[in-house]
This record gives sequence, C-alpha cells and structure tokens, in this order.
Amino acid sequence: MKFEFFKKKDLMQEAEDYKRSGKYDRALEAYGNILKLDPKNLKAWYDKASIHFTLEQYLPALDAYENVLELDPNNIKAWHEKGFVLLNLERFEEALVAYDRVLESEPGNTKLLYEKAMVLRELKKDAETLKIYDRLLQIDMNNSKILFEKGLLLSELGKDADALPVYETVLGIEPNHAGALARKGLIIGNRRQYAESFGLLDKALKIDPVNWDAWFGKGKVWGFKGTDLSALGRHYDAVKAFETALSSYDKAIELNPKNAVLWHEKGVILKELDKKNEAIKAFDKSIEINPGNTKPWYEKGLTLKELGKEGEAMNYFKKVLELDPSHTLARHKLKQF
Repeated sequence: MKFEFFKKKDLMQEAEDYKRSGKYDRALEAYGNILKLDPKNLKAWYDKASIHFTLEQYLPALDAYENVLELDPNNIKAWHEKGFVLLNLERFEEALVAYDRVLESEPGNTKLLYEKAMVLRELKKDAETLKIYDRLLQIDMNNSKILFEKGLLLSELGKDADALPVYETVLGIEPNHAGALARKGLIIGNRRQYAESFGLLDKALKIDPVNWDAWFGKGKVWGFKGTDLSALGRHYDAVKAFETALSSYDKAIELNPKNAVLWHEKGVILKELDKKNEAIKAFDKSIEINPGNTKPWYEKGLTLKELGKEGEAMNYFKKVLELDPSHTLARHKLKQF
C-alpha cells in the first residue's frame, strides 16, 4: 500500500513536469497511467482535459471534462471549458446547457454572456440573442462592439428603423467606426437621402478601404439611384449609376468572395445593364454558396424567362416554391406558362 502511494505520487509529479515543459504526449501518457490506477483522480482528469483542450483535440477533451463533472458536478471552470469544446464541435444546444450552468453561478460573467450570444446567433435564436445584447449593455452601455452587433442583427431582421439609432449611438462613442458609418449610410441611402448616404460611405472607406460592408453599401445605394434615374427617363445617367454599383459590388466580392448576398446583388445589377448571361452566372454563384436562399433562384427564373428559355425558367420557379411554398410571386409566374 505504501509503495502504491509513492508510485501514484511519482506519476503525478512526472505528468505535471511533462505538462509544464510542453511535452504533452508524454504528459497524456502519464495521466493515463495514473487513471488506470485511480479512475476517480479528479486532478488527473482535469489536467488531461486541459491538455486535449489546448491541443484542440475536442472529442477526448469532452470525454475528460465529462469525467471531471461526474466527480465534481459544481466545477464551474470545467463547465465553461466543456461549453467551449461543444461549441467547437458544433454541438450548439449542448454548449448552451453548459454555459447556462456557469451563468447560474456567475450571472455577471460578460465573457460568457457574449459567448452565449454567439451560440444563439448560430442557432438563429434572434430574440434570445437580442436579450443577451441588452443584458450586456446594461452592464456596459458604452460597449460599441455589442451595440454594433445588435445593430447588425436588427438590420438582418429587417428592422432598420430600430437599427439606425443603435448605429448612431456607436458613432457617438466612436465617430470613426467604419462599420457603423457604412451601415448608417446604407439605411440613409435606402431612404433616398443620397448625398448624406454617399458621404457616410465614402468616409467609411477612407477610414477602412477594405471594409466590404461599405463597398456593399455603395453598390446597393448606387443601385437605388440607378432605379430612380431610370424611372425619371434619365437612362444615360441610370446606366452610369448601375455601372458604379457593379464596380462597388466587384470590390466587395474581391474582399468577401463567399458572400451569397453580394453575388445575388451583382446579378440584379447585371440584369439592369442588360447583361443577362453574366447575371445568370452571378445568380449561380449565389446559389452555389447558399442554395437555401430563394432570391437568386427566383431572379434566375425571371432572367431565363426574359431570354425565352421558358422550360428552364419554370423549373427555377418550381424550386422557389419547393424552398418556400408561400412564395406568391413564383406561384404567379408558374400560372403564366
């Protein structure tokens, strides 16, 4: 018995020495030997978990953390790290359970609240995400990062009227916040306040020339202006506006090539410029990146119909209805065949 005690002690010292010196494979082997002798050794399980965590070996890390929590269910640090492991394994619902377990003990843990908001965003639980943002802003009302992310989420939900004052609050804290300038510029442009909009977008790009969001905003607002000019019969000026929109989208795509929205918007502008075959290629790229979005499917159907390819167009309208049975416009187009 005495010999076994010293053997365990020597193994733990050996494992810790390996861990401190960064010899993680040897450390894991040593901790494994300890756990063969003593399967309920809490420290060995936790140290083993932390090494796997450090090495981004998430499955063995998860197994080790579960053993830690079986032995010590109130180990808040282990719950937090288990949540992070689950997040990296894209097991988001389980990660939320782990994070909530920590927040029961540490309701003011802003780092964890922010991580929880990230998980909720991934799960498209927008209302819950907004509640977390508001909770964080109660703790720090001048947190421009959280304010801006709240604004982005509101914009994504189509609530630009609510997002605008949030962006303005960000700019009150950080007047040169390129993202808030770009987003405010887009909202103002959507209201056809072109001079102010372009001023904000140009300022954003002067501060941050590689801000793809600002280039997207310029593309969108020049597209609005082109549509308005065309409606007024100013076709030459409209073409110039659409060409400027197109070059802005090209710059945005250069910076963010895997953004399906950018490719879709580029396709819409190409249609306005009567470059239908190029528009179809842009819609195809958007569909390739995000096949669940009905917009490029519908726009490609319209473009094919304009090219006289009615059989192909019909298939695209059917696909739109497959993705969204309530899509009235696609249903109406199908009735025309």
